Amino acid sequence: MRLSLLTAALAAALMLPAAPVLADAERLEADLRALFAGRGELTLGEVSTSLLGGETRAEEIRFTGHDGERLWVERYVVAGDYDAPDAVTLEGVRLEGEVEELEAPLTIAVEEVALDAPDRAVPPRDDEALEEAWFDGVTLTSLAIDHREERLARLERLALDNDFADGEGGLWLDALSLDLPRMIALSPEEERTRLRMASNVLTDGSGELRLDAAFDARWEPEDEREGRLVSDGELTLRDGLVFGLDLDSLLVLPEEGDVTTLMAEGTLLEEAALGGGRLELRLAERGLFDRLATLGATMEGISKAQYLEQARTQAEGFGMMFGPQVRDLLNGLVDLMAGGAESLVVTLDLPAEERLERFAEDPLALPERFAMRVETR
Repeated sequence: MRLSLLTAALAAALMLPAAPVLADAERLEADLRALFAGRGELTLGEVSTSLLGGETRAEEIRFTGHDGERLWVERYVVAGDYDAPDAVTLEGVRLEGEVEELEAPLTIAVEEVALDAPDRAVPPRDDEALEEAWFDGVTLTSLAIDHREERLARLERLALDNDFADGEGGLWLDALSLDLPRMIALSPEEERTRLRMASNVLTDGSGELRLDAAFDARWEPEDEREGRLVSDGELTLRDGLVFGLDLDSLLVLPEEGDVTTLMAEGTLLEEAALGGGRLELRLAERGLFDRLATLGATMEGISKAQYLEQARTQAEGFGMMFGPQVRDLLNGLVDLMAGGAESLVVTLDLPAEERLERFAEDPLALPERFAMRVETR
């Protein structure tokens, strides 16, 4: 009798999570089918939830759209509570579709797409809702774009943190590589000469454009409506240039506004006012400016020395029209082209009580509204 009672108790304990486990698996399948409903043919492999809950997954998702596009997802995993996931991960993603200008399909493959705490387990059909619900924190690992089995582009990693609820965010791009000659060969014939010229300047003739970037941002609240936005970052174009920035600015938020919402909606620049601060922009020459000078001289049929002298004359002319800061900035760019400097640093003291969006409306007036200093090193 004791053995029977123990066995019954154990069986009951194992069956307790069965109802929610089954429900989550059924909900995932239903939500996936609703996502693709009316758009084409969808097939799913096994859809299941772990025995104790906590993870629901769908295997071998296959979709063929009415226009012939094809999507494969080897594994779709929802971690945590189905209604408020800790993470959603797509493994083995492959998208293949026709592009009007190309004779053969374009294929995009991603080893893994990981979403950090999205609002829902399956993306909404509406594009605007999709951005709001799914892209506050996303990481793509090992992305490749192919055409006719030729690799056009590859990316080791892309990470975006647009959720400032914890006061931090950023964008990170690791090892982006573009095969420009292959991409140019797919462009309209009348544009190829111009594109090849640009490719040679950007890549020093190698044809491979390589890019890395990392930008961090941090919000440091001082009271309900004010805080400091601190940001720094660097973008590197291999064999070309390095661009960097450092920002430390006091921002005044609108009434009933919060930085998390404004950043997520992309309206911070429209809504916030400056309370003062400092912005530093840096350009470091890695070969691009020298090649630009050579190209400019070639196109005008003059020597490089003549081209640089002409550029300095133009810088002085613009300085007479827009002020000495503009003159110093343009002369600094000429110094980079001439090899007289390795880097250019622009420092701006940000004024108080100014709407950020106003600066974009009239960029040529910036030197008058900022205390701007230009330095070459």
